[in-house]
Amino acid sequence: MARRLTGRMSVAAVALAAMALGGAVAWGADEPANVAKYRQNFMKANGAHLGMISAIVKGEVSMTDELVPNAKALAEQGKLAAANLQLLFPEGTGKGAAGFETAALPVIWEQWGQFEEAAQHFEEESAKFAEVAQGGDMTAIAQALGQLGQRGCGGCHEDFREKKD
Repeated sequence: MARRLTGRMSVAAVALAAMALGGAVAWGADEPANVAKYRQNFMKANGAHLGMISAIVKGEVSMTDELVPNAKALAEQGKLAAANLQLLFPEGTGKGAAGFETAALPVIWEQWGQFEEAAQHFEEESAKFAEVAQGGDMTAIAQALGQLGQRGCGGCHEDFREKKD
């Protein structure tokens, strides 16, 4: 009986420690540097899907069965970006913020309405692309990919992201 009680106490202690740690982790998630890092990883995921899609469309790889899943994943990212824009881009997480590097320009918060519009375009274009990808017509897919790049990705990268050299 004492052994069973000790085991239960150990489980309870571990559970309490996990809850305490969970609270600390949740608090840390709101730190501007952490939000910026999360956002950067979110955007890297977009880039990874686009890179795989592009390689398939260009015929660099023959993994055409992976086109639709990547297109759907990108469309899902588009929904998440539009729905969580304020969480991904809270004030204080742009270029010049102390303690971390980011390409997010201050104009995002100065022209928030236009930024929201650009995110909406990414959501729309990524959804259209996913739909076209399901059709399997590589010519149409290539055209839709161009639209996604120009109107979806470019809408943010041109005006709201620091240009890369």
